[in-house]
Amino acid sequence: MLNRRRKKQIEFGKRSQRKGRYQNLGSAGLQNNILSEVGSSSLSPHNTQSLVNVSQNEMLRDYESRTKLLFDDIEPVLKEILSHQTRSGFKRWANEQLFLHLGVKLEEAAWDMDESSNSYSFFQDLFSQIVFKQFLRMSEDFFNNDPLQGQNRKEAEEIFREAGIHALDITPCADGRLAHFISYVLRLPYSVARRKAHAGALFDVSESVRNWVFIEHSRFREGMPNNAAEPTRFLKMAVYHYSKVDPSHQGCAAHGSDDKKAAEAAKAKLQDFRQAIENRFGCGSTVETMLIGLNTDNDTLKVHIPNQQGQVCLDRYIETDQLYSNATNMSASEARVLIESEIDNCNLQKNSTIPRPELKKLIAWLVTNNFSQIQYVKEYEQGLYEDIGHAERFIGIGNGFEEVQLRNLCYYSFLDTIEEGVNDIDVGIKIFKGLNVKRGLPIPIIIRCDYDGRVPGSKTRAVEKARRIEKAVHSRYQELSSCGLLQTMGTLRDNTGARPAEKLI
Repeated sequence: MLNRRRKKQIEFGKRSQRKGRYQNLGSAGLQNNILSEVGSSSLSPHNTQSLVNVSQNEMLRDYESRTKLLFDDIEPVLKEILSHQTRSGFKRWANEQLFLHLGVKLEEAAWDMDESSNSYSFFQDLFSQIVFKQFLRMSEDFFNNDPLQGQNRKEAEEIFREAGIHALDITPCADGRLAHFISYVLRLPYSVARRKAHAGALFDVSESVRNWVFIEHSRFREGMPNNAAEPTRFLKMAVYHYSKVDPSHQGCAAHGSDDKKAAEAAKAKLQDFRQAIENRFGCGSTVETMLIGLNTDNDTLKVHIPNQQGQVCLDRYIETDQLYSNATNMSASEARVLIESEIDNCNLQKNSTIPRPELKKLIAWLVTNNFSQIQYVKEYEQGLYEDIGHAERFIGIGNGFEEVQLRNLCYYSFLDTIEEGVNDIDVGIKIFKGLNVKRGLPIPIIIRCDYDGRVPGSKTRAVEKARRIEKAVHSRYQELSSCGLLQTMGTLRDNTGARPAEKLI
């Protein structure tokens, strides 16, 4: 783990020297200058893919490296600072060093070790405080500066609309190896999709139905995102995951690393959701569903192709790694024809009908987007992630967390109450016992409750909810909490705009 992170630090250090010359440019200017400087040299020797977005890969890599360093240097920097506790003026010096190396400061009182505590618990408290500070800093950068350009959603919305889709709801597994699924794996603007992660992709069907009702009500009352008279549909996507390198251990923990069970469970949830809508609101309210498997070793996809009626089957799928290989040395237009042809052939070979043309084009577009991510892993990870297992930095529970768009940064699970999400949290705690506790590091848990600033009392209710969840977390995991190995921070966010998280005081 440390070797992997150190290699990325060295890599980022080299890149940042070049990027520093463009720090006053906007995003477009940065990309253009990078391209003019490196030209064709930015292409990997293995990259002959006409559909790969090289400049976007460069931008995404810089963001990933820079952001993960905010968290990965905390432990060594803090240990070095604490080794100088006896020096004169330690508190001021400690904050100076912390800001110099990590870009944040703590209240000077935080550096006072309580007489009732010991050096071990003192370190745990400081470590968690810095993790929380870095999260708030990351959130502010994400929403204020839009480094992934995720607020530029017009083009993606037009593509979905042309495919007959007016809303996208994605449920990936809560596993941190899927946290980048929207912005990296599919290359979608984060703001174009609603993401609610659950362990094993086992989403709450009733909650998803309520969201569908909200979306459709907005169409009828406000014509948003489009008029209800338009024959478009709501798309629900479930994302399970697997590992080809170590299938027995690095698959989905919620399904015992059984790939077939993970796929079947996600498919069953999609069927239940579709049936719930049709039973409650009539067949004219049919939704689209999509099932995707993610190979967390290298971010390639297994896309289960729906038939003409929108039904998915576990045995009907295309794999993007094979398509990527087959499209090598083709022109962009040839590669697109190949992809659409393989989508049709997938179903025809299984004696099924091909998907409707609009949906086929959407799937083909998502596949081409994934080609860039396949090249990303080839270029920067030598084709296979070194951390094929868990390497998350913190746990996030509640709702929102749009600012978490990086692989293995956060184990995130959507929940409204501890009782509803207890299984998801238990999985996260088990993961972090192996990642942090065994190394003497606390488990940092960030609680998020979003509110609607337009609704009277919404923020007050969000505050009460966040405090209730925080109290329940410490109560459920009292053994870890009592010895300082579980630390929490409550946060709020007004979800009516691109506003960063606020620390709950």
